[in-house]
Amino acid sequence: MKNLAYVLAICLIAAGCDKYESINSADADLNSTILSATDVILKENLDRAALVMAEVIQDESAAGELFSLFSDGRQAYELSFRDLIEAPKGEASFKNLKERFLKECSASQSKGGWGDLVQFLVKKGSCIYVPYPACFYPKGARSFTVAAHPIDNDIENKGYRADGNRITEVLVNEEYADKNPVILIMPESEEKNASKGLQADDAGAAKGDPVYEVRIGKIRCADFCGGLFEGTLELRIGRGYPDYNVTTGEVKGSFSTLIPVDYPRDYAKAAVNNWTVYSNGGWYYTNAIWDSNWRSTKAQQCILVYEYDKVSEVSVSASVGYKPEDTNYTLTTSVKTTYRGEFLGIAEWDRDWFLATNKSPGIYDEVKDGWVVRKTCPVLKLTTPLRIIN
Repeated sequence: MKNLAYVLAICLIAAGCDKYESINSADADLNSTILSATDVILKENLDRAALVMAEVIQDESAAGELFSLFSDGRQAYELSFRDLIEAPKGEASFKNLKERFLKECSASQSKGGWGDLVQFLVKKGSCIYVPYPACFYPKGARSFTVAAHPIDNDIENKGYRADGNRITEVLVNEEYADKNPVILIMPESEEKNASKGLQADDAGAAKGDPVYEVRIGKIRCADFCGGLFEGTLELRIGRGYPDYNVTTGEVKGSFSTLIPVDYPRDYAKAAVNNWTVYSNGGWYYTNAIWDSNWRSTKAQQCILVYEYDKVSEVSVSASVGYKPEDTNYTLTTSVKTTYRGEFLGIAEWDRDWFLATNKSPGIYDEVKDGWVVRKTCPVLKLTTPLRIIN
């Protein structure tokens, strides 16, 4: 950190005291983690990139291109430095932003040796991330604050607000982002290479029995699952099911491959605040297959939801049941798995109850798009459309 302070001091002196204003960060118990030498380098370089970007967006043409990530109908909320620097996207849609960023980095070589900053950001998979769109702020708000992920926590970090030709250092957190548009310089996602897809049963294996395909239609999470720098919520949905051994008559519990859902932070904010106008009120369209063959033999299954984070593994268990064909009894067993992150609930679903209630709400049930809303915990809701495919 002493090296970082020294580098920034050089930059600020060279830039001129009249251009940069600093304030002291508020003391807070953040339970900051101790960083490795590699993480310290990552932290320093992300902060350098944030300061450079604050300079860059003072150029109206560069800021105008970046504003596409803020637009109300935005198609994307992040831009990787790889796409900005190397891909055609950077040349086509962010030409001025790219040129100004490269120019500022080049000009900074004499201010602390930032010559390899661009290469570092590209190689490490870093990105420019905009958590909230323009419609969350007063109309015409164009003063942006740029902050880097602090790495040692996900709650707050210093940021750089561009006010005309002046750069003001501010404390950036969720409360600050409530009132001020922010741009975050983020590291690569913690689970970028997470397993995707679903371990589906063979629909053709069920004969003379309707085969029900169940999907996760829409999902709503009224929890940030961390601070502002948590960014997009990396939701994971699992299915616990009974696995029957015909030879031994034994039933065991297994878990499917996890369904990954990158849940936008603006949807979480809409859900947390109970907004109905913005971001679909927090209801995010997923339409992922949860079970491609919910046969009558799978009498009871369970659903697990959590938000992935790089923390210690935790174990969780539930009950599942298997009803052998042409019998009137059900074999039950426990299914166990481990996960890393914030627990958003596990629920046991009896097949007969599920089919009977999915489109037939009770007096206290919530309905969304014609489907009964399911819950795994008070803050996590989802719809489960189903159809007969055989």
